[in-house]
Amino acid sequence: MSRPRILFVDDEPNVLQGLQRMLRYMRAEWDMRFVGSGGEALDLMAKEPFAAVVSDMRMPGMDGAQLLAEVRKRFPGTVRVILSGYSDAESVLRTVVPAHQFLAKPCSEQDLVDVIHRAFELTRVLESETLRRLLAGLKSLPTPSETYFALVDYMKRPDASASGLADIIGRDVAMTAELLKLTNSSYFALSSRVSSPLQAVRILGFEILGALILRIGIFRSFQGLPEMGKLVEAVNRDSFLVARIARRIAKLEGGDLRGQEDAYCAAMLSSIGLLVLLDHHPDQVTRVKAAVAAGASSLDAEQEVFGANQFQVGAYLLGLWGFNKPVVEAVAFLGQPSIAPIRKLDTAGIVHAARVLGGASPVYAQPGQDGHIGQLPLDKEYFDLLGKLSHFEKWTFEAEREIEQQR
Repeated sequence: MSRPRILFVDDEPNVLQGLQRMLRYMRAEWDMRFVGSGGEALDLMAKEPFAAVVSDMRMPGMDGAQLLAEVRKRFPGTVRVILSGYSDAESVLRTVVPAHQFLAKPCSEQDLVDVIHRAFELTRVLESETLRRLLAGLKSLPTPSETYFALVDYMKRPDASASGLADIIGRDVAMTAELLKLTNSSYFALSSRVSSPLQAVRILGFEILGALILRIGIFRSFQGLPEMGKLVEAVNRDSFLVARIARRIAKLEGGDLRGQEDAYCAAMLSSIGLLVLLDHHPDQVTRVKAAVAAGASSLDAEQEVFGANQFQVGAYLLGLWGFNKPVVEAVAFLGQPSIAPIRKLDTAGIVHAARVLGGASPVYAQPGQDGHIGQLPLDKEYFDLLGKLSHFEKWTFEAEREIEQQR
């Protein structure tokens, strides 16, 4: 098996030499190249494929943001990482779209190696090369039109506030994911993970977020067919319902606040893969719906049509964006937590239970028919092994309370 090629780009020879020395021990695992400009990087990439590009931000001529934007267009399957100084906030804004992850300078050897390692490990989560290229090349996720335009209009109001902004963003899965991707990057060097839009808005500041929304275009309105737009809205509402159920279960099981928020975050973000499929492959989603209506399980039908299920797609994207391991694994194993090596009730198990108790995804639910059609089957083996099957009665009660409140 050939070693993955990694391309490092920096206009300062001393920095490149330092990277070579620092990463010398990785030569048996990676095929590394080092170049001094964006032009050289693109020329080299045109001749041979690279699995990842790590670029400095400040470079004469073509800077890091311009380079990664070109890489995204020409080589969409390449993992893109930017290195930037904390004081260079304006430049970082320009890399929000083209970069998968942001690293602050000076960057430790371990942080750099970990980011690249995690990106490569994700190939085990999603085997489909076609889907990996799609996800690596994504510019943004779809937001229901009503929510998107409400946010843009709100930003233009003279009385707009951080809390009001966070309230609108906090109603949308795609917006929340984009915001958490940025604020949880190592660029901000935070001591703890950010899990709520209000925290993220306060960290970024109203002015920076305004630039991201109105000038950079970090969010976008769904542009597909109206019937698919309605499904995007329904998936969005359903995601937050499942997230609230997951938080209730985590609390019942004695989870601390961090555990409860991890469960909420993972459950809310677990629909990311389905949103991508609705956005980019609506015809294939229609095929999956037909198979589910005929009696197939949704995960089996997705596997047949896409070569992966929605949770694998979502986990790959979240991992690529640098989300923490418990959240990524919870989404990856959501369909069947018993395949995970962990033998305790973790975030994946809690989110799985919440998804089952929340009912079928609105994309696959069949109105007027058996309420179990399209519903994720319970992984009884997992909960039986953990001695948790008896807990379902109280979990069900909490889920029903949450569902009733949403009506």
